[in-house]
Amino acid sequence: EIIDLSKATGISKNEIAGVAQSAGQLGIKVNDIAEFTKIMVDLGVATDLTAEESAMAIAKIANITGMTMDEYSKFGATLTALGNNFATQESNILDMATRLASTGDLVGLTQAQILALSTAMNSLGAEAEAGGTAMSKMFRKMQLSIETGDKNLAKFAKVSGMSVKEFKKAFETDALGALNAFVKGLAKIEESGLSGDKILILTTCLCSLDVREQI
Repeated sequence: EIIDLSKATGISKNEIAGVAQSAGQLGIKVNDIAEFTKIMVDLGVATDLTAEESAMAIAKIANITGMTMDEYSKFGATLTALGNNFATQESNILDMATRLASTGDLVGLTQAQILALSTAMNSLGAEAEAGGTAMSKMFRKMQLSIETGDKNLAKFAKVSGMSVKEFKKAFETDALGALNAFVKGLAKIEESGLSGDKILILTTCLCSLDVREQI
């Protein structure tokens, strides 16, 4: 299968074998390695990522989110579409997504939503390490507030324009939607310290992309 893929793409057998090796080392099931490798090779052609870079990052996200074989190609197509339509590159999106995957999966984000949020943050110029850490902390703080009912819950709800009960339900059913409501609320608060331009870009990215259609 590696030889056939090499003939079809013009990419060396050794390079493709390296991608397959990375996939196996990172936990991709034996029966899925050939198809996974083909998708990663295609990403290497269509994006600014190399096939091996794609394999290593996406395999990690797959292990965290429980991605199945039929979702790999959809994930790759979504990543490519985002890179083509927003002011960032696929490598930056994937780097951010890798850092957001654990927390995103914990609060119920889909793989497409993790990619969409990563795109929005990158479009604002957020660096993967700092941006991923900050957003993960925000989600965890929201989740902790909902689980414990601490004093921050009322603040999150008020800024989002909801009652505590409404915000709790929103976060539990659509954490990204709840975050979007919170960001929109921040746009109305002059003391928030965020510029109107940055908030506008972020909310536009989150609202204009129907990630369910992409995935």
